[in-house]
Amino acid sequence: MKWNRKTGGVFSSVGAHVIVIIVAIAFALPLFWVFMTSFKAPTEYYAMPPKFFPSHFYPIHYQEAFAPWTIDPDDREYSKSYFIEESSGSVDPITPNIINSLIIVVGAVGLSLLVGIWAAYALSRFRFRGSDDLGVWILSIRMMPPIVIAVPLFWMMRSLKLQGTHLGLIVVYVLINLPFVVWMMKGFFDAIPKELEESAFIDGGSRGTVIFRVSIPIAFNGIIATALFCVYLTWTEFLFATLLTNKFSATLPLALSMFRQQRGLLWGTMSAVVVVALIPIIVMTILLQKQMIKGLAAGALK
Repeated sequence: MKWNRKTGGVFSSVGAHVIVIIVAIAFALPLFWVFMTSFKAPTEYYAMPPKFFPSHFYPIHYQEAFAPWTIDPDDREYSKSYFIEESSGSVDPITPNIINSLIIVVGAVGLSLLVGIWAAYALSRFRFRGSDDLGVWILSIRMMPPIVIAVPLFWMMRSLKLQGTHLGLIVVYVLINLPFVVWMMKGFFDAIPKELEESAFIDGGSRGTVIFRVSIPIAFNGIIATALFCVYLTWTEFLFATLLTNKFSATLPLALSMFRQQRGLLWGTMSAVVVVALIPIIVMTILLQKQMIKGLAAGALK
C-alpha cells in the first residue's frame, strides 16, 4: 500500500509537471513565432510547410519600424527580398507612439493608485451608511462593457478640448482602472489586522502616520500587484485609444493597426514592433515578480 501511494504521488507529480510544460509551450509558441517572423524575409511569411527559423536573420524590419530613413533603397541584399517594395507607403516611425504609450501608462496608473488607495482605505476602515453597497457599486462599474460609454466619453472629451491629448486619454484610463484599484486594494487593507493600527494610535500616531508607516508598507506588495495589472490593461487598450487620439498622440496598439497596407499586412515590421513592445512588460514583470506573487498570495489567503 505504501509503495502504491508513493508511486501514485510520483505519477501525479510527473503529470502535473507535464501539464505545466504543455501549457507553457502553448503560451510561448506564439511569442516565439512572432520573434522569428521579425527576422524573416517577406517570401518566408507564407512558406509551406511553415518555417520556424528564417533562412537569414534580417534586421531590416526593426529599421522599417524605428528608423526607416536609414534604409538604403539601392541595397541589393534587401531589394532582392522585396523589403523596400513591401514597406512602400508604410507608416511613420513607431518610436513616438511608444513614447505616447509610456506617458499615458505612467500618468494613468500613477493617478489611479493615488486616488484608488485612499478610497480603498476609507472603504476598508470606515463604516458609514451604504458603505457595503458602495463597494459593490464601484466594482459593478468595471463590469460594464467599455463600448457603452465610448460615445459619451468621446463627445465629453471633445467638448472639453481634450480629444487628441495625452491628458484626455489619461483621465479616461483612470476612470476605467479606478474601480479595479479600489476593489483590489480594499481586499489588501482588509487583510491587515486592525490591532496593528490601534497600537499605533495608542503610541500617539495620527491617522496619516498610521497610513504611511503601517498600512501602506504592509500592503506594498498588493500595491505592486495592482499597479502591474493596471499597466497590462492600459498598455494594450485599443478602443478608447482609437476614439480619443490623433496622429500625434496615438498609442502603440493603435499604431500596430496601421501596418495594413494595400499589398497586405506588413507582418515582419509588425512583429518587430510587438517584440519591442513586450520588452518593458517582460522586464517589469521579472523585476517585480516577487512582490506581485506575494501580493496575490496575500489576497488569496484572505
